[in-house]
Amino acid sequence: MLGKSPLSYFQDLRVERAVHLLQTSQVSVERIASEIGYSDGVTLRTLLRRKLGRGVREIRARGR
Repeated sequence: MLGKSPLSYFQDLRVERAVHLLQTSQVSVERIASEIGYSDGVTLRTLLRRKLGRGVREIRARGR
């Protein structure tokens, strides 16, 4: 956590969990967003794109 703000640290944890769920399940982006504490899928999609440079389709494809 050194060098990161608490918000950035928790976002990283949420992204990690979202990636796991996207790669190991067919749960909708909306549902995953809700499960990890975001209000909607748009917010999650934006965060994934910003943090990883990849979209939902790319992340799901890598999990197969």
